[in-house]
Amino acid sequence: MKKKFSFREPLGQDLNGLYITAAQMRFFLNRRSGGKKFMEGNPEFFKYFYRCAVYNVIWDLTELDPSCATYYWDEGEGSMAIKFPPKGRVMEEFKKRQIAYVFDEEH
Repeated sequence: MKKKFSFREPLGQDLNGLYITAAQMRFFLNRRSGGKKFMEGNPEFFKYFYRCAVYNVIWDLTELDPSCATYYWDEGEGSMAIKFPPKGRVMEEFKKRQIAYVFDEEH
C-alpha cells in the first residue's frame, strides 16, 4: 500500500461486489498487530472486512438516494450508527448480494 489512494477507492471486489477501501484497509493495518493479523488471515480481519463491506454498500446507496438510510452519532455508544427501513432499498440490496445483516449486539 505504498501508492497513494483516495479515501473511497476500492482495493478490489468479491463476486458479490463487496469491497473494502484503501482507507479502511489502512485503518486496520495501523491497529496493534493489524498487519500480522491480516497476513495470518485472522478472523478479526475478516469480521472487519465484512463490516466495512456492508457499510460501503449502504454508503454507495445513499450517494445515489440519500433517503434510503440515515447516519447519526450514537451518544450512548460513542460511535456512528446507521438506520434504514427493514423493507427498504438497503435490505433489497443486501438480499440481492446475499449479505447476512446480522451483527452481534455490541457493534
